[in-house]
Amino acid sequence: MLQYTPIKEPDHLLNCCDPDPNPADSGSGDCSKDIWQTDKIKTDAKLKIATTVADMKQKEFTAISDWYDALKAWCNDWETADKYADTLCRNLELFSKHLCKVGEITEKTSTAIEILFCMIRELYTRVDLLKEKYDELYKCINCLKAPELSAGGVRACLDDYGVKLTAVIATRDDVIAKVIAALELAYELHDNISDQYGLVKILDYWKGIFKCGQEPGQQEESNNGEHEHHNNDHERCELLPYITFPIDQSKYFERLRKERDDTKRKFHDLKKESYEANEKKAAMQALSDGLNNAISSIANSGKCK
Repeated sequence: MLQYTPIKEPDHLLNCCDPDPNPADSGSGDCSKDIWQTDKIKTDAKLKIATTVADMKQKEFTAISDWYDALKAWCNDWETADKYADTLCRNLELFSKHLCKVGEITEKTSTAIEILFCMIRELYTRVDLLKEKYDELYKCINCLKAPELSAGGVRACLDDYGVKLTAVIATRDDVIAKVIAALELAYELHDNISDQYGLVKILDYWKGIFKCGQEPGQQEESNNGEHEHHNNDHERCELLPYITFPIDQSKYFERLRKERDDTKRKFHDLKKESYEANEKKAAMQALSDGLNNAISSIANSGKCK
């Protein structure tokens, strides 16, 4: 026949769940409540520290992020301006070389028109001499009053020659006027291109302003002179940044890029630190919540009183 034998539990296993605890005992005996409450106090303190650190890291990260975005945008503007300046320098250089070739052509054109003008002047000078000889010959024939020379023959040839000679002389004013106009235009074109104040000199002036083709070693000396003059003129009101060309060799641009790169490194470092601080804050929050739930669970169960 089967028999049931009650299991007798050791006293130390039942102390935590004693259904009739001693009212005089104000402690919790062997329960973990006191330990958890102590851990909760320590954890909450650590949580406050972790929260403060995480918040400060987040604010610092936000500030450095905004500053990095501003530096990056400002640096991009300078890099874009530098590209435009380089493109402008290349175009100025190309245009200047073409104009120099055109200037050589206009100079030769002016010389050619001068030669042409001299040839035309010589032509009409000889035509005038021929006209004088023709008039003398015609006058001589009339003075002879020879019947055989009054009509036909030689007289007809002379008359035909005289008509053509008169036609050539009639073109003189129009041809010379046009040659002079062409010569004037050639002079004006050459002067506008290659003169002291011509387009080539204007392009050279702007190439000098943009420091086109300047070697890096020349930039520092040029900038020092410009800054010294600038500071002398504006001792009380100096405008910064003072842009110098070439932009990619500018001291300000070099400092700007260095500041951007340094800020970028700080940005990534703070991003990592902020992530780690938030992870630590989350871990401490989870531990605090766990201890709080454990303590509340024991308090609600009516145990460990």
